Amino acid sequence: MVSELFSTTLSAFKAQGWAFRQVSGLEVIEADFEAHHTRVPLHVQVHGGPGVISVVSRLPSKVPATHRLAVCELLMRTNKELNVGNFESDWDDGVVMFRVTNIFPAGKADPRIIAGLVHAVVAETDRLTPFLSEVCRTPKGELLLLDIPRLMKREDLLPPPPES
Repeated sequence: MVSELFSTTLSAFKAQGWAFRQVSGLEVIEADFEAHHTRVPLHVQVHGGPGVISVVSRLPSKVPATHRLAVCELLMRTNKELNVGNFESDWDDGVVMFRVTNIFPAGKADPRIIAGLVHAVVAETDRLTPFLSEVCRTPKGELLLLDIPRLMKREDLLPPPPES
């Protein structure tokens, strides 16, 4: 038996016309979105009892061990500017993720909010991808010279604004 929150999440995906895969035996949806810079794999997990939904994406490439400190600076500085969600790094395997979580009161899940969470995760993942690529393309010997705050100001790396 699925929770009411998971049913609402499934309805939100169907209403948006998004292709997705349901993970058997779990309240989990997986999906892939084509964004401006990259394909964004998404993992949506629902914890129906407490009313929690967590939407997580993985950035497309792993960070080499030599570049993880610079990438962590990029993520920390990016997180400081975010209003919703946060970037995370698995230090051991070099995976970068973006996660947003929301708690709904019992019976109050809103499919528009769920769709908004998905949109936010896809947009933020797509927005960070070229900046992450720039850091990872920097030769190891030049990482100390890399000015992360200056890199973050590069508007040429941003995706175009969404069409209304």
